[in-house]
Amino acid sequence: MSLDVVTDYKPLLADAVKIDVSPKLIPADSSKVVPSYNLQPKLLNLPFVPADIHPVAMVKETHEATQDNYLKAGFGTQLSTFFSLNLNTGVSEKRDAGIFAMHHGGCGSLDYQNFSDNTIQTYYKKFFKKNAFNLKAGYDGTVRYFYGYDHNTLMDFVKKELKQSFQNVNASFEFANTKATKNNWAYNFSTDYYYYWNRTGGNEWHIAPGLLLGKTINKMHNGSLYIGADINQYNEDSVSSFNSIIHIKPMYFIKQDKWSLHAGFDVTPTDSSVYFLPDIEAHYNLIGEYVVPFAGIRGEINKNNFKTLSTENPFMNDISPIAYSSLIDIHGGIKGSVGNHFSFMIRIADQIVDHLALYNPDTNFITRYNVSFAEDANVFNVHGELGYKESERLNILLTGDYNTYTLDFGAPAFGLPTQKISLKAEYNIQKKILINASVYMANKTPYHFTVDSVDVTSYNKGYVDVNLGLIYNYKKNFAAFVQFNNITATAYNRWYNYPGYGFGLMGGLILKF
Repeated sequence: MSLDVVTDYKPLLADAVKIDVSPKLIPADSSKVVPSYNLQPKLLNLPFVPADIHPVAMVKETHEATQDNYLKAGFGTQLSTFFSLNLNTGVSEKRDAGIFAMHHGGCGSLDYQNFSDNTIQTYYKKFFKKNAFNLKAGYDGTVRYFYGYDHNTLMDFVKKELKQSFQNVNASFEFANTKATKNNWAYNFSTDYYYYWNRTGGNEWHIAPGLLLGKTINKMHNGSLYIGADINQYNEDSVSSFNSIIHIKPMYFIKQDKWSLHAGFDVTPTDSSVYFLPDIEAHYNLIGEYVVPFAGIRGEINKNNFKTLSTENPFMNDISPIAYSSLIDIHGGIKGSVGNHFSFMIRIADQIVDHLALYNPDTNFITRYNVSFAEDANVFNVHGELGYKESERLNILLTGDYNTYTLDFGAPAFGLPTQKISLKAEYNIQKKILINASVYMANKTPYHFTVDSVDVTSYNKGYVDVNLGLIYNYKKNFAAFVQFNNITATAYNRWYNYPGYGFGLMGGLILKF
């Protein structure tokens, strides 16, 4: 059998017949079905078995032991003696009580250049749940001698006649709330009293009760009202002077993030007149707390009483103080800080002083001073401060004052220096060695008096007083100290004809417990 192949076999597949079917979208169902539920409450009766409560032992809070009690005693040049004692009940949430006593005395190289200062102060503070009261009482005694005469000239003085002493018995009481009331009210009732006298018969008593009420609103606004009295009586031989003042002082305080303001006034009726004393000051944080300008005006009572004047100048004659007068202080300045350690303040003030006290030697008693008063005096003051603080290790503070006095008839401000500068520094070396240093400077001071019927104006020279002290904590409860005073031995006079004590050295021991 034979096959004849004519051509190659090529199978073919016919094209598929496709049915064109296009889908159609179903319209969206926009209807909403709101389900309805009907749930029947059912209470389950479950037994309640309270858990056992076990007492938790609380760690008793312990306060770090403090050394508020100490005894300090020393001896030095000029036959100087020093003693101080401080006793305190320690940290307590119920009460705080203590006593402080101090004596410092000595004598200089000149006749009758003796001094003695004595103090004893007691206090008792009782804390209640929402308030507390504070009671203080004490005594101060100062002894000086009128040694301000020419010691190169033979003078016949009786020591008793040259003695000048001042004594002061004081007491104060305060009752105030320590927590705000339900309606954010605060209250404070206080009274201060002293009886002050000298050995020649001059005496003065003073009492000043007062009540302060305050209220805070929205933690931002604070208002207060002070009502008080200031009563002063001076007696010396047949001379008597009585001054009484009533204070009515409303105040308003507000503090925002960048500024603060307090504004008020003090209406003070006296025996002879009524004073209106403003008290306004505003602060603005220009650059946070780094640059804070401020400005204000403040009025206060200028108290030219026996205690104030004799504390300023213990070598004065007995006087009959004038009635209280006013002092208006218009001021402005800038304060702030640089970095974390430096702080500064510059304050410029224009003060209007009614009856500025001036001091001049008495022509009839060459060892004593008279007090006179300049009416409507003007004092232009520039005050500056620069501080540096590094934790508790190093503290430095530089302060300075420059005063320009404008008095009647162009007279100088007798007995008052126009420039004062002070520098204080403290350095703590691991709480083992404590070093303190201070420098005081003042320019010349004018005085006016009469010699052989001739008016004389003289000046005390300016001075620089450098002091250095050191405390060495040998043990926890035992330390030693040494103090150098007037290291440069500058023979300067604070008061005309009254030279200072020159170089001084004192050393002693401190017992802490």
